[in-house]
Formats: sequence, C-alpha cells, structure tokens
Amino acid sequence: MPVSKILISAFSLTLVVLISTPFIVLLLAVQTRPAVENIGPLSAGELTKIEQLLLDSAPASTATTSRQQLSLAPEDLNLLLRYGLQVMNLTPDWTGTLALEANNLVVTLSIAIGGSGVPLYLNVAGELAKQDGSLHLIRLRTGNLSLPQSVREYAVARLVDNLLSTNLGFQDFVALSNNIEQLDIGPDILNLQMRWEPALIDRIASRTRQIFVPETDRRRILAYYEQIREIVATIPTDLRAVSLNSFMVPLFNHARELSQQGNDPIIENQAALQALAIYVNNESLQTLLGPDTANIDPVKFIEVRLQRRQDLARHLTSSAATTSSAGVGFARMLSTTKEAYDARYRSGFSFSDLTANIVGMTIATLAIRDRNSALLMQSRLSTIETEDDYMPVAGNNQDGMSEADFNSLYRNRNSVIYEQRIADIESLIMARPLFQGFD
Repeated sequence: MPVSKILISAFSLTLVVLISTPFIVLLLAVQTRPAVENIGPLSAGELTKIEQLLLDSAPASTATTSRQQLSLAPEDLNLLLRYGLQVMNLTPDWTGTLALEANNLVVTLSIAIGGSGVPLYLNVAGELAKQDGSLHLIRLRTGNLSLPQSVREYAVARLVDNLLSTNLGFQDFVALSNNIEQLDIGPDILNLQMRWEPALIDRIASRTRQIFVPETDRRRILAYYEQIREIVATIPTDLRAVSLNSFMVPLFNHARELSQQGNDPIIENQAALQALAIYVNNESLQTLLGPDTANIDPVKFIEVRLQRRQDLARHLTSSAATTSSAGVGFARMLSTTKEAYDARYRSGFSFSDLTANIVGMTIATLAIRDRNSALLMQSRLSTIETEDDYMPVAGNNQDGMSEADFNSLYRNRNSVIYEQRIADIESLIMARPLFQGFD
C-alpha cells in the first residue's frame, strides 16, 4: 500500500476515534506496532494466583472493621490489570502494563484500531502521582506527543464517561476504586487500604465467570439453556414455583446421554451447572456469555425453590457455577464474606445460606473432579427423588444473626467453635445419599 494511502487511512481512523469513540486526545499518535504485546489469555496458573490474591484480601473476621490492607508487587499489579481488561471485555484489543516508581504509577496501554488492512495501534503512556491521598494524572503521552493538562483532563473525562455508559465491568471497577481509602506507592510495592464490600465483589464475580468459560463452552451452555426452555414448556402454567429437582433431574439426564455418546462428562457438567445458575438466578445471558446472545429470547421465568425457599436454590446454583468455572477457593471466599457482610449490614448471618453454598460447591467439585466422578454425579443427579438426597434440613440453623450475636457465639470465622460448626454442616452434607460412595 502506498505511503499516502497509509497516512490517509491513519488520519481517517483518528477522526473516527475522535468523533465516535472518544478515547484520549485531539491529536493521536497512530502507530503500526503495539507498545505492549498481547501475551494471550490468562493461564490456569495465573487464574489460581488471582484467586489467591482475592482470598488474601478477604476479611478474616466479622468482629473487625471491613477495611483490608493489601500489598501488591508489580507482577501482581500486572496480573490484576490483565484480569481487569478481560473482565471489562476490552481484550484482545487492549493490552497494558503497570510499573512502580517512587510515589508514581506508570501505565502503558496499546489499543488496536484495525480496519484499514494495516495493523494500527494507539500507544498511550500515563503517569499518575499521589496527591492529597489519591492518584492524579500528571503526564499523558501518545507516541512521542506529550499532552497538555487541559487536553488530558478532557480526554480522560470523555473516556470515563464513554466506558461508564457502555461497559458494566468498568462500572464495577470504578465502584471498587472508590473504596480505596489510602494509597502508598514505592519503587517495589504498592500498599493500599480499602473498604471490603462482598456485595460488590459478588457482582464482579458473576461477571468474571465469563472469562473462565471458553467460547466453545459458551455455545454448550446455550444448548443447556435451550434444554431449560423445553423443561419450562412442560411445567403447568398455573404453578408459581417448582422444586430445584424439576430442572436438575432432566438437565443431568441430558448430560448423561451426551456423555454416553462420547462427550466429555466434565465439560457437560460444567455447562449444565452454568445454565442452571443463569436461569435460577434470573441472570442476563449477555452478562455471562457476551453480546452475541442479545437476540436470544429469555426463557419464561418460574421461581425455583429449595426447601420451599428461593434464596437457597439461588445460593446452591450460584456456588456450584462459580466452583465449576473459577474453583472452590473463590466460591468459598464469596460465600463466607457475603454472609459476613450480611451480618453487619443487611439480613444477618445465615447458616442456611452457607449450607446451600457448601452443597453447591460439593456438587460442582465432584461433578468436575475427574471423569469417573463426573459420570457418577450425572447418574446420581439424574435420578434423585427428593431434595433431602443432597440438602440437609436448613430449618434448624441459626439465621439472621446480627454481627453482635455472631461475635458473642463464634467470635470470628477463624475461631475453633466456628470451624467446628462448619465441620458439622459439612458432615451433614456428606451423609446425604447423593454424596455417598465417592472416593
């Protein structure tokens, strides 16, 4: 392609970005190579590291203020940046790195803006300094062009407004950032103090399930979602609510049939659990599976209950789906911190909810552990007769405890008495017929 056409294409793309997708500046340096290379999706090991970072940030006790101290090395920051870009559905077009200097945080971003047949990138470098206890953008450069303060302030404001109006993940990111109360930057470590709000983390977790589900598995989840549509069509229209078994049995019978035809039972179980959680919790398909599902009509919603309680069915299916995609550690963290949050600010600590969460984690763990375990769980779930087969009676649990009442009985969730209470619940669960005979 002649140089003149390349320049015209670059100039045209710059105008498009300025007019329709406000990003950074009035004068953008468009380049043919990214400043930050795309190194691909997060690996299983990196996802495990992220889970551990999240677990380390969880509060250890409901007896102390929910403010957490975090210390993040540069490699941790860059891992979380990649994670955040994926959560916000900005990858693979966006890549970035973070670097620490004394009191300053340096951000480098590369944004692919293809469309002319020539690979083109917006390479942006920003420097944020701590001022008055928070970070302020003090330098912004595109290519070799340094932008004056008025331009960078306008550009950042437009970018933030654009992302806030179009990107649900970015909305949660801003809410999380607003919880940071103290920040200290050194050359090798970033220390921060933030308010812990499990409700916000819970919302982020529902969205982040998307990055743990490969594209091929998303199509399989949609297939199970269509199976749910068929199940709903068989339910009498005058029924206001049904048991969780009404969906669990036929879904896993379908999974068993596909496994008998040669499909991977672990992958089938993961997809069935994800689809079940989407329906029972009345979640948006787009949130989990992306914008390609926008034209799929939602299945008619019928309230699904466990022991005549909708909340228990929702707890079980959410925990099972999170465990099957992101791991039991992440699911357990969400479960316990959410109950701690409820004890302080909302309906109170609920051992019934916690029991349903643990049942969901147990089902998912055994459903994806290995091929034999997955097949056995399919067989069991497709033939269960009553909810008692897997769920202990929740009525004898202490529910709605305030934080003060919880602390007077258990002190915190690291205490021996609390750990024994959880061990007792786990023993009751493992004594249910569904879980018998697993090695």
